[in-house]
Amino acid sequence: MDFTYKYTDGQQRFRGEVQSWLKANLPHEVQDSSGQPVLDQTSWGVCAALREKLGAKGWLASQGPMERVGKGLDPADATVLFEELDASGLGWLLEETASALRAIARCDAQGDRESWANAIANGRIGCWRSQIDSIDDLDPGDWGIQVTRDADDRILDGEGIFQGRDPAPGYLWTLAVHDPEGDPEQAFSAFLIPPNLDGISIHPVRRMSPDPAHRICFDQVRVPPHCLLGQEKDGWDLAQSTFPIPFATAYTSVQDQPLDDLLDYARTTTVQDVSIAAEPVRQQLLMEAYINRGIQRLFRMRDTWMRSTGTALTYHAAQTRLWEQRSALRLSEITREVLGVYALLDHRDPRAPNNGNFELQQRLALTNSSASGSDSKIIARALGLASQEPERVGSSAG
Repeated sequence: MDFTYKYTDGQQRFRGEVQSWLKANLPHEVQDSSGQPVLDQTSWGVCAALREKLGAKGWLASQGPMERVGKGLDPADATVLFEELDASGLGWLLEETASALRAIARCDAQGDRESWANAIANGRIGCWRSQIDSIDDLDPGDWGIQVTRDADDRILDGEGIFQGRDPAPGYLWTLAVHDPEGDPEQAFSAFLIPPNLDGISIHPVRRMSPDPAHRICFDQVRVPPHCLLGQEKDGWDLAQSTFPIPFATAYTSVQDQPLDDLLDYARTTTVQDVSIAAEPVRQQLLMEAYINRGIQRLFRMRDTWMRSTGTALTYHAAQTRLWEQRSALRLSEITREVLGVYALLDHRDPRAPNNGNFELQQRLALTNSSASGSDSKIIARALGLASQEPERVGSSAG
């Protein structure tokens, strides 16, 4: 079976346009030796300027519900745009913009929200959002940010982990819980909050993933009414539509750079004048990883076709996520079996193969696998295999 993704002539022409533009506008300062973006204060200024240029071309909001502030690319060209930016370590620019715009697009796009949408789509500001590992497992009793009402304003208390690459956010997207003992569908409200309100403090967080995380504390923060997204208690529904799937899985093609790097390394590295890719056991492991990627692409093709035809997705997106998470973990194991201890060396060690990117893939696979249990539950429910869970104590009847 041929697992190769076939691009149309139109996609190839658009790829040439994107490559030419990136060649003229992409500074080398935004990447380090491992190919990962370096987002210290000096490099961030360069990266922020690039984001504004992308916004000016309409490419930051190239697809999705906010076409009025974007270029409105069709899915085929949007795939090419994401691939080229992701190959340069900048695919996250599209991901962060798309998630923020989806949050606003579900609400009344007038006044402040319209200006927010334009500022984000044009690349002038960024948005940090609450870290939600799994919408399906969102528990009001475990959520760390509470909200109470005071006349027309809301008062936020508590703390949470937020994700975002900007050194300082333009806005904070967060959920806040009204009733810790209530049903999730009615317990949350969603907010888009300026970070300069009194009572907000921001603290860095260290973790395995290179993606920045921040702990934000809310101490009696008074939030004006226009910061509420949708209606009160719409937060769970907004979160379901805002962060439905990992951004990259919305595209049919699979650009799996860690696997490509592993295959190239195995072909070009020899032991006693024999390529390690020719050794039978390693060869079978590499073939397993290659086949897993092909199945991953087939799942994405199915999901993309269903979305384009208006067919309802039940367990399908969760199945795709679950397969990709498990495939990434399996690729980590295969990498260690093929490379041995060298797979554990990061970019700071001169002996690390491929500038330490193999070690980075293993950390990312671990941090991205946290929602696999929730995906299993979604699949089980869709197939009628889920056991009946006991009713939450104190939840409202009906």
